[in-house]
Amino acid sequence: MPTPPMLDLTRAQEFAVQPGQLRELVVTFEQSLAQEMANIQAGLATEDALKVEYSLHALKGFMPLFAAEPLSQAMTDLYQSSREQPLDEVTLKFTALVPNLNQLLAEVRTWLAPL
Repeated sequence: MPTPPMLDLTRAQEFAVQPGQLRELVVTFEQSLAQEMANIQAGLATEDALKVEYSLHALKGFMPLFAAEPLSQAMTDLYQSSREQPLDEVTLKFTALVPNLNQLLAEVRTWLAPL
C-alpha cells in the first residue's frame, strides 16, 4: 500500500498571491526543512535539548503551510512534548517521524525539479 503524500501546498498557495511566490516559498521551505532536520539530529547526538527544541519550534511553525495534516500535527505534538519530556522520549518520537520527513523532503525536491 503506497504511503499518502506528505506534501500539501494548499495553505502555501493562499500566501502566494504573485506568480512565482509559491516556488519561492517552497524553495525556502526545502532549505529550512533540510537544515532543521540536520540541526535536530546534531542536537540529539550531542544531547543538546535546547537546540532540538528550537529546531522543532521552527519546523512546527512552517509545517502547516507545506505538510499534510497528520504530519503537521505530529510535528506540533512533538514540539509540545519536547518541552515537557526527557530528550530520550523526544529522540524516539522524532526518529519515528524521520521517514515521513524524508518523504516530505523528497516530494518537495520532486515538485521543485521541473520548475
